[in-house]
Amino acid sequence: MKRVTFLAAAIAVLGLTSTGANAQTSTQQASTQAEQQGQEGKKEKVTQEQLPAAVQTALKSDTYKDWKVGDIYKVAPAEGDQAGKTVYEVAMTNAQGQTGVIRMDEKGGDAAAEPEK
Repeated sequence: MKRVTFLAAAIAVLGLTSTGANAQTSTQQASTQAEQQGQEGKKEKVTQEQLPAAVQTALKSDTYKDWKVGDIYKVAPAEGDQAGKTVYEVAMTNAQGQTGVIRMDEKGGDAAAEPEK
């Protein structure tokens, strides 16, 4: 009987510890996302028609032909960032249900790429 009681107590303790860790992870993720948004600058939801022509053309290319465009955000550079550029974040979903986010500059290029010198 003592073994059963001990086993039940051990399972209860592990369950509570796991729940506490999950809550802490969720809180950390939320604060990290808030920090990233603050560093990126102002994020504004836009429609596909509001995108620059170069970005619209890039989204219609063969690279993204099997992907459906979802939410689109225009991310302005952080205040005081003189070298910063406006970036467009486009959420996309393919036929298999996989999702992804691409980031493009105003010229339709990869925003993560190194600038040309």
